[in-house]
This record gives sequence, C-alpha cells and structure tokens, in this order.
Amino acid sequence: MVGKTSISTRFITGKFVKIDLSNRTINTNTFQKSLEINNKIFNLTIWDTAGEEKYHALAPIFYRDAKGAVIIFDVTNRETFKRATKWFRELNEFAEKDTKVILVGNKIDLPNRVITNEEATQLAREYDCNFLEVSAKVGTNVNEIFNSLTSSIYQARKKHKSEKMEFNEDNNNTNYGSNRSKKLKIGEETPNTKHYAKKGDSCC
Repeated sequence: MVGKTSISTRFITGKFVKIDLSNRTINTNTFQKSLEINNKIFNLTIWDTAGEEKYHALAPIFYRDAKGAVIIFDVTNRETFKRATKWFRELNEFAEKDTKVILVGNKIDLPNRVITNEEATQLAREYDCNFLEVSAKVGTNVNEIFNSLTSSIYQARKKHKSEKMEFNEDNNNTNYGSNRSKKLKIGEETPNTKHYAKKGDSCC
C-alpha cells in the first residue's frame, strides 16, 4: 500500500489515518474540499481509486473526466515505483491530453528508503510532470500536492483561454464578448461575482 488514502485523508481532515488490510480502499473513495490559491476558490473532487490489480480494470473509467492525476509510490518499496510507469502509460492512453499529472513519493519519514530523489525526479522529467516527496504520517508536503496540481490545471486552462481569445481577435470574431459567459474558465472572475470553480470539475 502506497498511502493514497492516507494522503487524501490527511489533506481533507489534517489528520493521519493508518490504513491496514481491514480498511484499505477496495473500490473508490470520493473526497471533496475547497481550496484557496491566490484569492481564488477551487472546489476539488478527489477520487481515491483502489490500487490492487483485481480492481485495476475500473481505473480508466475515472481517467476520462479527470483534470488532474496524482501518481503515488512508496519510497521504501521499489515495486511500487515500477508500477508508477504503468500508471503513466495508462494516463497517456485513457486520460484527456491536457490532464495534469504530479508524481508523489510517500513515506519519506521511514528510514529504509530504496528510491532516491534523483531516480524519481528523472521519471517525472520523462513524463514532463512535477515530483514531490511527502509523508502522510507527518504531513510533510501533503497540501502542496493539491496546491501544485490545482495551480497547474488553472494555469493550463488560463493559457488555453488566452490562446482562444487571440485566435478570435485575429479572425475579427465580434461575438466573443456576447458569448463570454460560455467561455469562462475555472477560477475566472466576472463582474459582481466571486471566484468559484466550475461545478463538477475533478482534480485528482
């Protein structure tokens, strides 16, 4: 067990919950939390999918609508690090092309580490994503996982919006202003409204 549920629970509640055979994820857990970044509010829906091979066939169902994904391995277990490559390949196959990914090495509080920072950083570089070392037990960098991933999603969608605006301007599209409400992206401010994430957006 790499600690997916422990990380999610630590982020949601701020508390560490030790997961054993009696309470491990056997299908899918769903968590929700609002996150504020730079005065913008993002409503996150986090899907904690089961990692066991017998539940593996269900995973692609959740890839399709996800805006972001967290791939987690245990720094004390090389087999979990090897499986991370398989998760990357599956995301490339089933997820949307603009899905943002972050690689996470959990359990850095333990002394028997076998995966080095350099190895994990190289893997993240191969798949063009960020890498974080965390400890669900201590709480190290857990919040940063979701802050970093949410920021990446927002910046990518903001860039995409900007590119669409440039395209519309270059083609003298005069309908853009009148259709503005249809083109709003996550976290964008409109007159007389606060920042809210688009309902139904799934982060991780």
